[in-house]
Amino acid sequence: MKVVHAAPTEQVSEQLSVKRMTDELEAGKMRANVFTLAEGSMMRHTHREQEELYLVLDGTAELEAGGLIHKLGERDAIAVPPGVERRLGNVGWGPLTFVVVAAPPVEGDGEKR
Repeated sequence: MKVVHAAPTEQVSEQLSVKRMTDELEAGKMRANVFTLAEGSMMRHTHREQEELYLVLDGTAELEAGGLIHKLGERDAIAVPPGVERRLGNVGWGPLTFVVVAAPPVEGDGEKR
């Protein structure tokens, strides 16, 4: 076991940065990432096999999944089952930072919409 600093440093796009922690943590049965999403931005995707847990660290998110809309504030968490399209948006002021833990750790399981 080891401690990993979880600040997002890898720029995925102008709106999104990530810290991919799975390999550093030597986690074999889950995938774990910390993301920062710019104010007013959103991401939409689906996973065929992975269940995902979202935990908001800082900011305010709106998660639409399975036809329902959930507003998430700091320290709020929600799990989304596989096969359910999800849209996560930053609806607060400033950046949104959140943790995503997914299982099983299937590579290439996500489909962007």
